[in-house]
Amino acid sequence: MRKVKPTKVKVYVAGTPRNRGRQTRQPLCPTPSSIKFNNKAANQISMSHLNLPQNVVSDLQAAAANSITGKTWQSYKTAERMLAKYLKSKKERLQLPVTENTVLGFVHWLAYEKNLKSSSISGYLAGIRKLHVIKGIEEPKLRTELVNMVLAGRQNLEATEKLKSATKERQPITLDLMLLLKAQLKTWDATNSDKVTAWCICTLLFHGAFRGGELLCKSTETFDPAVNLLRRDLLLTEDESPGKTIQIRLKFPKESKDKRATIIDVYETGTSICPVKAFIKWRNMTEGAALENPAFTWSSGKIVTTTTMNSIIKGRLDQFLPGHRISLHSFRTGTASMMANLGYSEKDIKAVGRWSSRAFENYIKLPRSKRISTLEKLKKKHW
Repeated sequence: MRKVKPTKVKVYVAGTPRNRGRQTRQPLCPTPSSIKFNNKAANQISMSHLNLPQNVVSDLQAAAANSITGKTWQSYKTAERMLAKYLKSKKERLQLPVTENTVLGFVHWLAYEKNLKSSSISGYLAGIRKLHVIKGIEEPKLRTELVNMVLAGRQNLEATEKLKSATKERQPITLDLMLLLKAQLKTWDATNSDKVTAWCICTLLFHGAFRGGELLCKSTETFDPAVNLLRRDLLLTEDESPGKTIQIRLKFPKESKDKRATIIDVYETGTSICPVKAFIKWRNMTEGAALENPAFTWSSGKIVTTTTMNSIIKGRLDQFLPGHRISLHSFRTGTASMMANLGYSEKDIKAVGRWSSRAFENYIKLPRSKRISTLEKLKKKHW
């Protein structure tokens, strides 16, 4: 952990950025902090059953420890603690290898007493499986057919409950809602600096079609400079055309297959919701902040998180949108919706929103787009 001034936040360097799914397998490239953590974890990997010299064992332990991130090591330890806690409630002791009976009891305890989702339960089982490997014990078959059936059933039940509760449709943020939001933020019971910060974030989300997590952190106290957006990652440039531009450097954009940094340009509009105007006002008001700090922090020194901004947006607009859900993702939804309404092509929409699939189609929620009316005119003229 290293101290950061002048704010009160701390830096926590995780091993790698968040999991990108199963699309590619990239080298972990652990940071110095994760290597230090993994060196401690290396001692937990048992190789006493191997007939190898101690120096060879030490090297193998160190290599194996760095096969995963420090955060993943911690999740494995959490799984072990949860299993021990469950067995303690049954007045039993942890014994490896675990039996199918223990696994099923553990699954029931997690699902019905701890109210965990099937995905979280699967994560714990993965941790228990890895625990056997670490301890040098032959891995048992934890995910038996019966266990898989139970988890699949839980997943189906969760999906059904989600459909029942999903009564509200996500509301896209449109130009009118941006103007309303600006007015509502002025009446928000917060410092002027915090109001300016919140509005700057909103204009960037709206004009840049950003995901909330690309601009904001998850924790109010800690951040990872290798992943999170820092103040130094925001740069204002000016050319004859297109004028003033905010360049935002995303270190690990979701759509990037090779995990390379990407520069996103957000342009000056000259309107009442101009992102450049909001950015300059925010920058001038918070000019004392260190470049190595998270891009956005409150006047209290705490980091602006996605959870906090979701709460602010919802609190400012919820009363005007009965029957609809509003969140940071509504800005991204609004971008796709308005572009479709203005007749932009699918290629243009995907480029602006940085969609690598056709997922943007789920976001086009405004009435029939101008593209449709244009198509009708072409039919009458040429067909």
